[in-house]
Amino acid sequence: MMALLLFEDDVRRNNEICDLFSNAGYHITWGGTQDALQAFAGDGEAHKSVTILRVEHGRLAPSCLVSLARGVTPPWRLSLQQHCLIAPNGKRTKLTTLEFTLVKRFALVEKGEVVSRRSIVDEFGEHYLSYDQNRLDTLVMRLRKKTTQRLGTALPLNTVRVRGFSFDDCLILDH
Repeated sequence: MMALLLFEDDVRRNNEICDLFSNAGYHITWGGTQDALQAFAGDGEAHKSVTILRVEHGRLAPSCLVSLARGVTPPWRLSLQQHCLIAPNGKRTKLTTLEFTLVKRFALVEKGEVVSRRSIVDEFGEHYLSYDQNRLDTLVMRLRKKTTQRLGTALPLNTVRVRGFSFDDCLILDH
């Protein structure tokens, strides 16, 4: 289980985020502070669910949630609105449509979870059997090089032989 904090009351964006998680197979619930604390503490269940918490505009996040976040390394972020990737060091780079689609796929799965080549190619809107796998390998190679050069840090996108790829760091959706 994981928790997602929304600090804005934009219904359209909230619905977009819900659709993204729902399409990725997550069970979505809306909750309060207590639900967030349970999600951060981890209840031992392995099911794919997300609790979405709204923090009213102009109000501070509950102090118990803020204290949980202190000392945590900033995550990688993917901006839905600007189609850019933001590294933990705060640097950002614009992504092409295919790069954005690829990285977004990893924001919708658990940290380190393997995403198959087939599901990535399907996400591109291509037919897996006729898709040249070298195109995917080239896309990943160029994306790794781009992030190293522009963001000054290596992208934690790893090849998992025969199975696909995994993103081995925290990646969150940002708008």
